[in-house]
Amino acid sequence: MPLMLNSGGGDYLGFVRYMASTSSWEMSAEGGKQPFTFSKAAFDFSNIETGWCAFEEGQGPQWVMDESLTKPAARPEGDAQWKRGFKIKLYSKDMFGDEPVREWATNSAGGTMAIQAVYAEWEKQADDSKVAVVQFNGATPTKVGRGSTTVPQFEIIKLVDRPAELAAGSTPPLPAATSVDDDEDEFAI
Repeated sequence: MPLMLNSGGGDYLGFVRYMASTSSWEMSAEGGKQPFTFSKAAFDFSNIETGWCAFEEGQGPQWVMDESLTKPAARPEGDAQWKRGFKIKLYSKDMFGDEPVREWATNSAGGTMAIQAVYAEWEKQADDSKVAVVQFNGATPTKVGRGSTTVPQFEIIKLVDRPAELAAGSTPPLPAATSVDDDEDEFAI
């Protein structure tokens, strides 16, 4: 099978982004980005990745991933502003529609502080066959160094069976569109 390099082919995983300046979220969409209201999503903590990340003006992020959560990579050399960051897959049909799996990848102070706190909560109840349904409860202004940021406040509300869409190494075809009743919990057990 070809690698699909420079052909526009291959799988593309949409993204979400937290914007600390406005305590708001945006996601990738056809033609760019669009704001959305983050309510809750399944976080795939069992497959979270950590590493060094550099964002350069006008370029995509550069990553040097850790070998594992317990074996960090050496800090890359060079002029780039390398900071510790993470990548995690999120799942929600309600928030993300036809692309229910999105990646949240960041090295921002507020994002990394938030994920460290909710990951510590996950570790107390971790079950690799489950995913954590995490609710967003706003953001808290926080002083960091000489500046400030906002830190998303997350709460694990339950563990559910891993959705097929989050199966390791797979990007299954999208299911046919279905409507979700407003009173129906997409993460019902």
